[in-house]
Amino acid sequence: MSKQHLILAVKEPEYVERLAAYIRHSSLGESWQLTAFTNLSAFRNYIDAGYSMDLIAVQPPFLGELGAEMEGAPIAVLVTRHGQCPGHKEVLQYQPIPQLIGALSAAQASYGEHNGGDGRPSAAAAVVAVYSASGGIGKTAVARQIAQQAGVRGSRVFYLNLEQWNAASLWLGDEGEEDFAQMLYTLQAQPDRASLRLTELRKRHAVMKFDYFAPCSNADERLSLNMEQGGLLLSTIAECGEYDVVVVDLDSRVDPLHRAVFQYCTHLVWLVSKDVVVQRKTELALRYLEQKWGRLFQELKRKFRFVQMRAASIDSTATANDPFPMRLDGVIPAVAELAEGLAGTDGVVSPAFRGAVEALLDRLVIAEGGRGDG
Repeated sequence: MSKQHLILAVKEPEYVERLAAYIRHSSLGESWQLTAFTNLSAFRNYIDAGYSMDLIAVQPPFLGELGAEMEGAPIAVLVTRHGQCPGHKEVLQYQPIPQLIGALSAAQASYGEHNGGDGRPSAAAAVVAVYSASGGIGKTAVARQIAQQAGVRGSRVFYLNLEQWNAASLWLGDEGEEDFAQMLYTLQAQPDRASLRLTELRKRHAVMKFDYFAPCSNADERLSLNMEQGGLLLSTIAECGEYDVVVVDLDSRVDPLHRAVFQYCTHLVWLVSKDVVVQRKTELALRYLEQKWGRLFQELKRKFRFVQMRAASIDSTATANDPFPMRLDGVIPAVAELAEGLAGTDGVVSPAFRGAVEALLDRLVIAEGGRGDG
């Protein structure tokens, strides 16, 4: 059985020494691994590196300094009195160590009861993000088709376009409405009303069988999204209980919003092709992410599902000797809709395109009800 990773962030070295000695010389040493920090910079670097953390026991000053960087993390705040940090799980810092350990164990167990192995609530919708390091490859066409076919299968689906240049009005209409901006404002000003506001602002596409936000004409709304806000937007949609699948349509950059999506999603469908420029951009993007995110990148790679676009054949055996440096999890054929940039504008696509996406959904284990385990 693997050890639980307890992270301790306090200012007093002697406090760390006492707690570490107790854990080391008790039976807890077999089940808990303690990593402690008394320096904010070192603690921030550890978080940014993406190491495994089952519970973070942190003093209020550390929590206040890091803020958004700890969004969604399993936290127990070490307080001197109850009510000091409302909205967080509080544990009295100064109490007999056996009682302290019991309180920390209870806090960690409460997170384990509500979350799946990736830190997301087990009842949350499957989140499928569609990405490529190269523009014009067909991300929106694939994302839209995944959303539509998951809806046809009976899943409750939300399509979330997070591109800077959102052209979805070509097939969704409604461009220029302020729904997305109003949703972002609610997340910032009244986060407790976010789920209710979602139900008020979402729209429904009767043919494609998914919900969405009306495309926003102001690109600054997308650019204003940081990692914290992006994670909150995703969690609001995925955890509201209204959806089985959320499909996220990303552009080709890598910014803090992308990091939030990469971390939160269940699957990252990364589109590639035989084109040498696309392959080179893919190689550069993967190298950058590995250098930038370190340990976190190694953990996120398990979510990556590489899909070849514009293949000559949908027969998976035909790609066995192709020069891709990664395993392919799907193949999308070279269909006319992709070549013309019109795939699915009227809700109708070719049987070849539909069949390839159907196979991809099977690969992701997105069946009726939407849960994806891949």
